[in-house]
Amino acid sequence: MMTALCGAALRRLVVVLWVGLSVVAVLATPARGAAQTILLDGPTALSSPTPAFQFLAIGLGPARPLQVRLQVSTTPDFVGLVLDSVFTRVDTAFTIQVTRLLPSDREVYWRALVRALAGQVFESVVTGPRRTPTWLDLIAPDSPTGNSFNIRRPLFVWRSAPVTNAVGPWRYDLELTANGRPAVAVGGLADTVYRPTDDLQANTSYRWNVRAYLANGESVREFSAGSFVITDPPLPTTTILYQNFPNPFPSATAFNTCFWFDIGATGAAVKLDILDLRGNQVRRIVPGSDGISEFAPGRYGRGIAGTDSNCDNRFVWDGLAEDGRTVAPGVYLARFQAGNAAPIFRRVVFRGR
Repeated sequence: MMTALCGAALRRLVVVLWVGLSVVAVLATPARGAAQTILLDGPTALSSPTPAFQFLAIGLGPARPLQVRLQVSTTPDFVGLVLDSVFTRVDTAFTIQVTRLLPSDREVYWRALVRALAGQVFESVVTGPRRTPTWLDLIAPDSPTGNSFNIRRPLFVWRSAPVTNAVGPWRYDLELTANGRPAVAVGGLADTVYRPTDDLQANTSYRWNVRAYLANGESVREFSAGSFVITDPPLPTTTILYQNFPNPFPSATAFNTCFWFDIGATGAAVKLDILDLRGNQVRRIVPGSDGISEFAPGRYGRGIAGTDSNCDNRFVWDGLAEDGRTVAPGVYLARFQAGNAAPIFRRVVFRGR
């Protein structure tokens, strides 16, 4: 008797094994004793607004084709449908790749409805809620209380959720506005970082926004949470020549040595010369080829923001004498004089070529 009962139980037992599936719905068992099962597996965490779903139907018999309906909704009762797609398949296992973006940063639910040839409708269990990723985020500068920079070409950074190649890649239009009016506009960017090619105005309040768009026409625009301003750093109060760098030179990364100097509030006529240890002039740096010797108050020698150098090429020494010959390796002196002030000296070590 016990053996017969066990045998009957085993005949009604259906084992469904599908590695990686998280959603299993077992439907009513028909009289013939074979269970119908509809499996719809989606990502546990939605990293893309165009996810892929794995579909599997078990026990629906040989009748084909099957009509499969994928529904995604913002409500568990599926009143708020955001995706309602129908597929006709002869296969019982396949991948459904979404090519229409799911809404940005929303909780969604999904299910599959299957209509067999005989007209029966089978349904998977509902999965959700799962939160969709934000289509576009502005990263920096994006402080709600505002940002300030002491460089004229700040870096703008944003990110967008990855999408399937069937609709991607994203392209971007970036716009800067000043006092509500367009100031900078650049379109068709493929990267998610941008540095202006021209200096922005100081002491001006800017806002920025990015439009991300796809070839299928879908797009989104995000505006910065706050404004940002370019501030002029305070003018130096004293005149000084900093130690040149690199020193010794050349180095593994630099062919020249660079000079930074500050000019105080009154401005000054500047001379910068390279001398040998006997005091003989080897090379004049300032005035240079541009002939400029009068300098307003400010900081000089620094590289331009947005470039890959922290050195202004007008104020460098390459180890050449005034006549173009390469000087001998050794110690030299940089002599800096602003107006009638006493000269300032810095020790310069040249390694030779």
